Amino acid sequence: MKSLPIVRLSVLRPIVTGIRERGIDPGPVLASAGLTEDAVFSDEGSVHVMVIHQFLENAAEAVGEPTFSATIGLRIDTRGWPMLELALGQARTLGDFLNIYVSRANEVASSVQSFLEIKDQYATFGEKRLFQPTVLPAQNDGFMAALAYSILGRLMGRHLDPGRITISVCDPTALPDELGGVKILVGDVMGFHIRFPSEWLALGIEDTGPTKQVGAGRALGTPGFLDGFRKLLKHVVGTGRISAADAARIAQMSQGQLDRRLRQFDTNISGEIARASMAFAKDQLSRTRRPIGEIASALGYLDAANFARAFRNQTGQSPSAYRRESASRSNPPA
Repeated sequence: MKSLPIVRLSVLRPIVTGIRERGIDPGPVLASAGLTEDAVFSDEGSVHVMVIHQFLENAAEAVGEPTFSATIGLRIDTRGWPMLELALGQARTLGDFLNIYVSRANEVASSVQSFLEIKDQYATFGEKRLFQPTVLPAQNDGFMAALAYSILGRLMGRHLDPGRITISVCDPTALPDELGGVKILVGDVMGFHIRFPSEWLALGIEDTGPTKQVGAGRALGTPGFLDGFRKLLKHVVGTGRISAADAARIAQMSQGQLDRRLRQFDTNISGEIARASMAFAKDQLSRTRRPIGEIASALGYLDAANFARAFRNQTGQSPSAYRRESASRSNPPA
């Protein structure tokens, strides 16, 4: 009996973040595919792969970018993804990395079979879909092909030669112009392929640092990482006390990895949680009539007095005084 083609919802997190970064509320886009943001950012949850495909197509339409998913795939910071971290930790060559990835890919999705094939002078890495899709998987395959290309660039560094790479996807218009030099072919709906010289498999891994934009020669997303992490915290900070471990999970990193990334910006996990908590409190105090005790509870405080002390330490005012001052600014005397 065949298993259902299931994919973990967590794979959609960078797409949801990308929608929000373009100034669009991802809620309605998620709802159009029967999904919620809470489900995507929870630690559990899987859905039928066709739900994933439909959401990705709806997302590209909502932002008005036919290459939306592939653009996310090119720029994504792959650190913190457990399967990729495992491969990076154990691999010494590109071939090692891809073999480890292929052996573990079914932990994330049962809808495809990842493969690495070597024939003559070329190696082909890709996915074979285990079912016939009912929605054209243009965005899905664009994302995966761009991610694979990005990983090649990260691992090979200066050895990467785009002119020796061929990518096959069902809809080439889903791939951005940044893949200049790469030969793009029209494939079928049963999965993407990326072909490159098999001699590359023996090359030692050159760069396991931050993801780089291939061809640009500069670190990608360094300022964007902090901004993106803050947006993630903003989304969850009012749902109860957020620990450092919680913050690392929503960033899809280990706590140590997240702390090291944040130190690059002269900040840390606890400081960012405190910052997000105060921003949430100020927003609630100035924009709503929500009771102070309820705001304190939403932030994980056991009682309003503890919240008030923390708020005063951060702002120099009590929550009540801040609310009154905000109200007077919004409604100045005639």
